[in-house]
Amino acid sequence: MRITLKNLKRDYGSLHAVQDVSLSIPDNTIYGIIGRSGAGKSTLVRLVSMLEKPDAGEVWYDDERVDGLEGKDLISRRRRIGMIFQNFNLFSSRDAAGNIAYPMEICGMDKEHIKARVDELLGLVGLEGRGNAPISTLSGGQKQRVAIARALACKPDILFCDEATSALDPQTTRSILALIKELQAKMNLTVVMITHQMEVVRDACERVAVLDAGRVVEEGMVSDVFANPRSEVTKDFLSNLTNVKDSIVRWSTEGGRFTLRFRGGTTDEPIISIISNEIGAVFNIRAAGVQEVGGEELGVMVTDIGPDEQHVRIALEMLKKHGVSVEGE
Repeated sequence: MRITLKNLKRDYGSLHAVQDVSLSIPDNTIYGIIGRSGAGKSTLVRLVSMLEKPDAGEVWYDDERVDGLEGKDLISRRRRIGMIFQNFNLFSSRDAAGNIAYPMEICGMDKEHIKARVDELLGLVGLEGRGNAPISTLSGGQKQRVAIARALACKPDILFCDEATSALDPQTTRSILALIKELQAKMNLTVVMITHQMEVVRDACERVAVLDAGRVVEEGMVSDVFANPRSEVTKDFLSNLTNVKDSIVRWSTEGGRFTLRFRGGTTDEPIISIISNEIGAVFNIRAAGVQEVGGEELGVMVTDIGPDEQHVRIALEMLKKHGVSVEGE
């Protein structure tokens, strides 16, 4: 299901939560929407999922405009949407199977069909034999697996994940993201992931839109955005990722005037050594590492360059000729 947003706007009094947002989300893909707290992410997903109506603009699913749907038409279309939330939103009064069955019961499906579908979904999310488990006995990761199964119960064509991994530890986050990727491929779903975690975008998404103050400040393939971020918001997200990800090692908290980004084959070339030998530039490397983004290797280096501004200027020119993106000029 392709999603197209045209000039969406939503205000709450004097707060301009979403301002003139236009996006095209391809079908059969995992699309990330990232921003800081208060950037407008949750408001945008409520508009896209028809939980709220925009003050202006349009929402299209394939060739159908959906932002103006009412009554039975709105209910019918919402039933083809799955939602996963940060806090799981499960019924503590029901066991795992009962939670998964709930949306099918609301739709009036046959009991035998519901039972078969619940068993199928428990298997898909790796919880075979746990249907009778009380929710209170499940771990955070298991609760989110139940929530994923519930979201897929009525065979939606769009799945929204609103901060779905924010309450989970890193290892569990990786397992949930792997599960979402597997299910998306099996079911040809369009998955929209709303997050403030750049790790989620890196590990799961194919394309990403970066929000700031209700506007889209950057959009594109995840590998392109990581390799050549344009907005200050994106650079800040990537800087924080560099400091915390175990594949990027920082051994000095001081300095680091320049951030260098290497892409693809440049990660294997001795570019720093070549430049140092040719012009006598000195590189004081503060942090460095290589990570995989969208199936492509991307390298990051935080460094100071010396011994003077003339060497800095020449070194930066040479880095760019070698295909290295430079920030901090």
